[in-house]
Amino acid sequence: MKKLLIALLAVCLLSGCDAVISESPVQDDQEIDLTIKDTDYGYELNGSTYIELGNEDVSITKGGTYILQGTLTGASVIVEVSKDETVQLVLNDVEIDAGDFAGIYVIEADKVVISLPEGSVNRISDSGVYSQIDGNEVDALIFSKADLTIEGEGTLQLSSEYNHGIVSKDDLIIDNGTYVIDVAGKALSGKDCVKIADGIFTIVSSKDAISSDNEEDENRGYVYIADGDFTITSAADGIYAYRLLQIDGGTFAITTAKGASADSYKALKSDLQITISDGEFTIDAADDGIHSNGDILIEGGNFAIVSADDAIHADGMARIDNGNMDLQAREGIEATYVLINDGTIAINASDDGVNATATSNSYATAIEVNGGYLTIVMGQGDTDGLDANGSIFINGGTLDISAQSPFDYDGTAEYNGGTIIVNGTQTDQITNQMMGGGMIPGGGGMNGDPPQGGPFGGHH
Repeated sequence: MKKLLIALLAVCLLSGCDAVISESPVQDDQEIDLTIKDTDYGYELNGSTYIELGNEDVSITKGGTYILQGTLTGASVIVEVSKDETVQLVLNDVEIDAGDFAGIYVIEADKVVISLPEGSVNRISDSGVYSQIDGNEVDALIFSKADLTIEGEGTLQLSSEYNHGIVSKDDLIIDNGTYVIDVAGKALSGKDCVKIADGIFTIVSSKDAISSDNEEDENRGYVYIADGDFTITSAADGIYAYRLLQIDGGTFAITTAKGASADSYKALKSDLQITISDGEFTIDAADDGIHSNGDILIEGGNFAIVSADDAIHADGMARIDNGNMDLQAREGIEATYVLINDGTIAINASDDGVNATATSNSYATAIEVNGGYLTIVMGQGDTDGLDANGSIFINGGTLDISAQSPFDYDGTAEYNGGTIIVNGTQTDQITNQMMGGGMIPGGGGMNGDPPQGGPFGGHH
């Protein structure tokens, strides 16, 4: 499997030279489709099939548009058509209490579209552990083995004490609508991808609120959000994507807590990469606020993050090109390579403000600041403003640090430009916190050696 990166290809560490990064969030040979096509399907009354719900399963065996209305009790809507047919389900003030199975179950189709007419309020719930009806492990109020699109300006309310909210084993695309989801499992899950164009989402989940976890296909396993309003309370991860989590806008209020059925409680998480270009983020996380086992690229947005661990953590590179950040955490920003090119960043930390630690062999271990305004306030004790288990390079911007130990590094430190303020006094020294509490002036680390490894091979 090809390795998917933010494509942090090479860092130029020459004096005063910004790092170089690929403009694309994925490598050129990847085919992840981040576009969301026009999903305003509409429907015509003439030619559509009306279905009045009752107490028996509704079986749809032919492609077309079906307008559902009324109440369905102890039964399900089951779609099974040929692989080249599309089914549109229009929910017109529908209430489904499916009992011990899914409310809507798609066995086979090319694509299924669920439309929520403006002004409609639709509810789906269950009331027991599911009794399977075939060889598929159905585990959601809406469960689809085909691509699933939900669109319209109406409301969909989902409630389950036993299972997930919406699960698609292919793509899950949502364009507009209001969603109130309270489930014991995941709220929104698309194995291949989740793409959200817009909508209002109020989610309470005992597992990941939004997730895509396909690890097998190098072009799948991603979450893309273009816009929307999200209020998420999760006992696991807030938004998780195995391959890529990309957010280009929206408003996010995410709270995570340690639940009994999960082992990760991060607000935004990916195993490979996170790219954020815009958005409003208010995060209160029991674990990291933004976490990638690979790389993170932040190009803009407003962030207020409270974290019990790291506000922003990348095993590889954390690159910040812009944005406004208020970070309160054990550590503000942690990565193997921390690269800050611009932005207004305020950090209040109890351990390290910015920490470069070797959790990936793809990069040298370093902190590089080329621009922006960085304010760091450290707690008392064994704490450091900038702590590099490698090197520190200050090429521009403003660093305003209030700390007993403003800097700690094991490699080398270079001041090539910008403004450094330590405890209210401007300085051109990158002092080094030695073991035992003493300090030595910058220009060399414990041994005066440059960092080794990664794509840089050291600073010259």
